[in-house]
Amino acid sequence: MNEKLRNLDRIIVKREYQYRYDIFDKLNFNFHAGKKLLDVGCGPCVNAKILRDIYGLDVVASDIYEHENAKNFGLDFVKASICELPFPDQSFDYLFVQDVLHHIDEDNQRHEVHVKALEELKRVVKKDGYIIIVEANRYNPMLYPHMVRLLGHKHFRQRYFVNLIKEVFKYPKFTYLEIHDYNSRILWFWKIYEFIMDKLMPYQIRAYNIAVINAKDL
Repeated sequence: MNEKLRNLDRIIVKREYQYRYDIFDKLNFNFHAGKKLLDVGCGPCVNAKILRDIYGLDVVASDIYEHENAKNFGLDFVKASICELPFPDQSFDYLFVQDVLHHIDEDNQRHEVHVKALEELKRVVKKDGYIIIVEANRYNPMLYPHMVRLLGHKHFRQRYFVNLIKEVFKYPKFTYLEIHDYNSRILWFWKIYEFIMDKLMPYQIRAYNIAVINAKDL
């Protein structure tokens, strides 16, 4: 596990945040302390807290609504849509975007709106910064029946996600990972399942599609 994540228990101990360990551990991105990061579509602000308290980043959290955790965690929160970020050009060293894109224009899922959102990310990242986009994969064997069919999430197909990112950014780097919120009582079983998915199964059905864009390549 990433050395910085070993202290995560003292920050967040609830079982429902277990998969946050896996996200940052598997992402294995070298954040530099003191740099400025925008957590776009921060939701309950757990990622923002980890990025601030564990990685030492200067974090701004943003979303179209303010979750109570923004105040509880003492975060710098700005109410905003990803399509209209109220920041000057080249404001942030890092942009972190998890499970946000498929919620944009959720009823219509218009391609031009998705592109507009990505163009806003491109606008506010610094020339030597990074954009990190984490999006659930629609046809993952666990996510599809639960999140898509039962709960109605409109997760992107992997091919659409990849083509969308490539349309806006020149040289994105993609990874595909299996990450879930597992039942802690039989965590060992799920870790075996995860190993099989990550190492033996086609990447096209893994749970998360991740794009990392170096702004130098924009």
